[in-house]
Amino acid sequence: MAIPPRRRARCAVLQALYAYALSGDSRTHVNKTVLLPLLPPQEGAMDLGIALFSKVIEEHDTLDEIIATNAKNWDLKRILRIDLIILRMAICEFLFFKQIPPKVTMNEAIELAKTFSTEESKDFVNGVLDSIAFRLRKEGRLVKSLAGLQGWEEMVHRQNTQRTK
Repeated sequence: MAIPPRRRARCAVLQALYAYALSGDSRTHVNKTVLLPLLPPQEGAMDLGIALFSKVIEEHDTLDEIIATNAKNWDLKRILRIDLIILRMAICEFLFFKQIPPKVTMNEAIELAKTFSTEESKDFVNGVLDSIAFRLRKEGRLVKSLAGLQGWEEMVHRQNTQRTK
């Protein structure tokens, strides 16, 4: 089965952000040598990849603050680097990519964790993102366009049900 272009773009962004974090190379260099060669040529996927890569780097401190607040009992230094990057990407989509539904963002992050990280990572990423999505929505910071609200009612209902148990 072919991997959808936007998922391939997220895979490319993950790999580029990982290279950026480990290499110490400039953002421009990593963009040119890692990200762009990996991005699928479809316009929407390429645009998503370029924008997501840049925005995660620009909002690094804000994203880490949100993770630290919601990853209970986890110091950021103890979270696997790849999981941390996946969380940053997803939170960035929550906050700054209004057309992408939160449910899609969460599913894509879980798929990245399954592909690039450990067996336990998918559950960790899911739990942290579920908590963050709930909190951002409650704070009025998870603002989505009409297209970005698809599947949102079901997700909110599930979160409310889990919190009342």
